[in-house]
Amino acid sequence: MSNREALLRALSAHALDIRRNTWRALRAAGAGHMGGSLSAADLLAALYFHYLRLRPAEPDWPERDRFVLSKGHANPALGAALAQAGFVDDGFLDTFYAYESLFGMHPDIKVPGVEMCTGALGHGLSVALGMALGSRVQGKDWRTVAMLGDGELQEGSNWEAAMAAAHLAPLRLTAIVDYNKVQQSGHVSEMLGLEPLADKWRAFGWRVSECDGHDMAEIVDALDALPVAPDRPSLLIAHTVKGKGASFAEDTHLWHNNAVSEEVYEKAMAELEGPA
Repeated sequence: MSNREALLRALSAHALDIRRNTWRALRAAGAGHMGGSLSAADLLAALYFHYLRLRPAEPDWPERDRFVLSKGHANPALGAALAQAGFVDDGFLDTFYAYESLFGMHPDIKVPGVEMCTGALGHGLSVALGMALGSRVQGKDWRTVAMLGDGELQEGSNWEAAMAAAHLAPLRLTAIVDYNKVQQSGHVSEMLGLEPLADKWRAFGWRVSECDGHDMAEIVDALDALPVAPDRPSLLIAHTVKGKGASFAEDTHLWHNNAVSEEVYEKAMAELEGPA
C-alpha cells in the first residue's frame, strides 16, 4: 500500500467515525442537526487529520492554523472531530445539549479547539478574515479556514466579507462551501438559488476550485493545492449530500434537524457498519 493510499484509507476511517459519533451525540440529546453535520464529515476529517496544523494538547498554540465553522449548527460533527483529534475527552460526545454542558447546538469558544462561537449564520467569514489579517499584521504564517453553509450564503454579510477579503489580499484565507444544496426549509434552489455560485465568487475577486466533498482523494488534492492562487483568497466549493451516510436522511430538509430516538439511532448506525 502506498503512502497516499494509507492516508486516504485513514482519513476515510476518520470520516466514518465522525458520522458515527455525530449520531452518538444526537442520541444523547434526543435531537439535533444531523443533515449538515453528515455532509461535512469527510471535509472535517481531511481538515483535522491532514491539512490543519494543530496541537490538541496545546489548543492555544500561537502558530496553529485557525478553523471557523461558520455553519455552526454542524457542531455535532465538529465535536466528534475534536474528540477524535484529542482536544476533548471522548465522553464529551455523550454530553451533547445536556444541562451545563459546553457541547451545545452551536460551538462554544470555551471548548478547546473552538475558535469562534458560531451559529448566527453569516458571520464566520468576517471573523475568519480578521484572523487572516491578524496573521499578516503579526508576520505569522498560520492559515485560516472557514467552512460555510450554502443556505448561509443567502446572508449579505458573507458577500461584504468576500469583497473585503479580495480587496485586502493576499491573505492566507480559504473558505470552503459545504454545498449540499439543502437548507432548513427545502432545497436551496427553491428557497433562494445561488447559481452560478463559482462565477459569483470569481466576480468578487476570489480564486475558486471545486471538488466532490465525499471523495477523499479529491478533497485531499484540493486542500493540498491551496492557495488556488497566491494573490487572492481561495474558495473551495465542495459538492456534498445532505445527511450523507444515512439513506433516510439524505437530500431532504426533513433531516436538517430532527428527533433521534433509539430506533433512529440504530437505523443510522446499521448503515454505518454496525452499532457504536
